[in-house]
Amino acid sequence: MIAHLRGAIDFIGKDYLIVDVNGVGYRVYVPASLRDTAQAGRLVDLFTHLQVREDAWVLFGFTTQAEL
Repeated sequence: MIAHLRGAIDFIGKDYLIVDVNGVGYRVYVPASLRDTAQAGRLVDLFTHLQVREDAWVLFGFTTQAEL
């Protein structure tokens, strides 16, 4: 459903980033290697996977399609 995001990093959490895409903030769970190098305000391109569960929709992001 959501295959790709491009935007600025607004916030860096414990295991996620909030990425601002044209005024909409997406919480994207990312690998530790990506989170550790992330900087607020920096632009990021992420390939994403949306996991739909009974109790939650969770968006995962990766820098390459191979990681995805």
